[in-house]
Amino acid sequence: MNRFVHCWQYQDRTITFSWVGAVDVNPSRVYALAFTVDHRLLLVSDGLGDPQFWLPGGGIENGEAPTDALIRELAEEAAATILDLQRLGTQRVDDPLQRTEYHDFYWCRVTLAEEFVPTHEVKLRRLVTPEDFLDTLFWGRDDPKGAMLLELALRIDKLNSEQLANPTHNE
Repeated sequence: MNRFVHCWQYQDRTITFSWVGAVDVNPSRVYALAFTVDHRLLLVSDGLGDPQFWLPGGGIENGEAPTDALIRELAEEAAATILDLQRLGTQRVDDPLQRTEYHDFYWCRVTLAEEFVPTHEVKLRRLVTPEDFLDTLFWGRDDPKGAMLLELALRIDKLNSEQLANPTHNE
């Protein structure tokens, strides 16, 4: 049995999120564990009386590649520019009222525009340390996938930072 399964009660139905890892599927949504250069993580919120923060990301438009959707979503939601990214894997979402769909998750390094002018559903962006990430992300402690994703992303972030600090040159 997959230990990264989470069931969520929402509007009188049970939605099941199952981590399926590195599968080759066509995702309908993309999300980022987006790190700034000082190793903080970006979270977003609608800020309208909802204290919950979630991962930046969203739907993939027709004809759009998942990475292009992620680039667009981070720019729209948080005035963030992706410098580097790596796919972490995929979750399957089973909703009794909707079709089964897949969501891809990515590690990425971002820069943030100094001025953030909300133009979409996101009204707030928040930077948190890795130690505060699971307590700030609204499903971070409830879904076992949260800790697993953070661990994967931290590993990639550390390797990426080491490579930036110690570049090697092939001569």
